[in-house]
Amino acid sequence: MMLSQLNLSVTQKYILLFTMVILSGSCSRLYADEADDSFVYEITPYLWAASIKGTAASDGEESPPIDSDYSFFSLDNLDGVFSTTLTARKNQWGFLFDFLYVAYEDTFLEATPLQTTLKFEGNIIELAGAYTTTSIDNLEIIAGLRRQDITVSLALLNRNPEQAKTWTDPFVGVIYNRPLRDKFNIGLRGDLGGFGIESDMAVNAQAMIRYQISNTFSVKFAYRYLKVKFDEGNYLYDIKMNGFQIGLGIRF
Repeated sequence: MMLSQLNLSVTQKYILLFTMVILSGSCSRLYADEADDSFVYEITPYLWAASIKGTAASDGEESPPIDSDYSFFSLDNLDGVFSTTLTARKNQWGFLFDFLYVAYEDTFLEATPLQTTLKFEGNIIELAGAYTTTSIDNLEIIAGLRRQDITVSLALLNRNPEQAKTWTDPFVGVIYNRPLRDKFNIGLRGDLGGFGIESDMAVNAQAMIRYQISNTFSVKFAYRYLKVKFDEGNYLYDIKMNGFQIGLGIRF
């Protein structure tokens, strides 16, 4: 049963998924200990202060261009962007899981006969494998799937068209991590997906500075860019999100 089929609020769904991720990581660690394995796990909850640009359409009705003003301390029209990443690494191999929830609402041409309210809400979940190359130090090659479940709704001219779509894209990319002075580390990630298989394109990039507080905890400050274009029939999701992230890494 999918989370979207449960009669839960958005916050409850996020908490439930977050708990499932932690439990699955704990179970995997127990198995690893029994097998005398050496996987290292890390979970990182993020807050993402993202600006949004693009356009969306539901049931053939297209929204005006979206261009939210960016402010690091004020999420203009953004009801929520929450992200959690779980990684597991051993020697040259690794696995990555990422969950992102986004909710956005804005009203255009307010107080006019053409007033339009756009809402979109959904989850983006990715699962990937990683392999550290031997030819280039600190470089990982990643490949995986990114599943997106997005509902777009419009309110205009006494109409309320709403459509929900779910699609899954393959993606490939690289991650580069390099130790800096003292307890600092820099991480760069870039990947491309879609390739016209389901979405037309998907571009994801992140630059991150990590400060290692202890063996268990680290603080991460990053900038992320995510652009996705999915166009099918009367449904359009052509959205770019970018902005600063702050997260707490927990190793176990």
